[in-house]
Amino acid sequence: MDKKTKGAWIIHHTNKLQQVTNIGEYEQINFAGKCGLLLSSLSSSEESVLTIAQVKALAKAINISVRLELPTILDELETQKLILRNQTGIEVLGVTLAATLMHTASIFESAEPIEREQAVIELAEKASDWPIKRGLAQEYIGDTFKIVSADADSVLNAAEEIGFVDAEKVGSGKLLFNGNLFRRDDATKINAVCSSLSEIEMSKMRELNEMLVKQGCLSLKESEQIVGNKLFKKLHSIGLYDVNKVGNEKGSFAFVTKPSAFSKFSQSDDAFDLAKAFVTSLTYGMIQSEASRGRIIMISLLMQKLIDGHWVGPATAIGQDYKVLEMRRVVQVEPVASNMFRMKLLKKEVGELALKVIMEGDASTESLPSLPGASVTSYTGPELTRAAQHKHLNYQSKQHLGEILNQIRTGRLE
Repeated sequence: MDKKTKGAWIIHHTNKLQQVTNIGEYEQINFAGKCGLLLSSLSSSEESVLTIAQVKALAKAINISVRLELPTILDELETQKLILRNQTGIEVLGVTLAATLMHTASIFESAEPIEREQAVIELAEKASDWPIKRGLAQEYIGDTFKIVSADADSVLNAAEEIGFVDAEKVGSGKLLFNGNLFRRDDATKINAVCSSLSEIEMSKMRELNEMLVKQGCLSLKESEQIVGNKLFKKLHSIGLYDVNKVGNEKGSFAFVTKPSAFSKFSQSDDAFDLAKAFVTSLTYGMIQSEASRGRIIMISLLMQKLIDGHWVGPATAIGQDYKVLEMRRVVQVEPVASNMFRMKLLKKEVGELALKVIMEGDASTESLPSLPGASVTSYTGPELTRAAQHKHLNYQSKQHLGEILNQIRTGRLE
């Protein structure tokens, strides 16, 4: 497994671990993954300098404890020569998302992880090549990592429960597979699960697939009406469909896409969710934003200007519609006048991904017809919406969000 792929799995597993209360024996995965997540949030395509307040705000935004975890993570990033610290701030080297994944893998490997941690990464990659019977998976990780049968069974139980791999009972056995953004060869991998469906269920699934091919994406409500709530949950759980959510003061709104709408533009990395969040916000700006607040009209020119490294604006909407992207350092937003803001793209590759998706029709302007007339303040990607079927998720309050954004924009502590 190459380092980029391993780093991607470490980030994936770390996100899963944030949804459980006890990380158990996956401490090195969790630490390396949080190092990667913070590096991704801090870095941009070019070298940059951040204040201590901005660093703390970015850490809070990705659920890193400022007191308990941040100092150790910064120590590690400095040891890896990825940042330079002084009394007033942090200098961050220009790092791409692909490089971030490779650094994440290096941090994990240098920490001397235990066999169980290495096994769940290998298991996830194995299950993404082809659905694997649980018995064979147990035998494989036992032989590969010299784990006794009982412990291998425990590893698989934890992998299923935490969500490192997806599982579905088929007949008298169980299949393990990869139902997340890193999948390849969708049709082949889910064939074993879909073969258990009745002819009526298969017909409903084909109808939904045809609609998604024509329209790019549909609302979650409409998708569930086509196939039924129970069947949709089953298909969603195995990764046949992605559910993305955007939220604002009027609520949370979900839409469904096929994973291939994004995966054909990139390898497995954090750019997926960032690009989807960008597409969501841009589409919102095209079809819902009023002219008085800065409605997007010429999207290709706007995006090209951002990709070329220029500022865009000023507009009221810029200060409201890209808050999630600010917290992940995809864009930089600055106030320029009363209630007016300008914006600059920090992660060029994410902007290029988002532009391709919009211009090539995989998320067209008809994709989100039901978004309300309010600013986008949150985005929930496919992995968390899938996890939300089984776990209660905690969301930041509006006041907390506002404090974090103010610190990121101004570089000052409250």
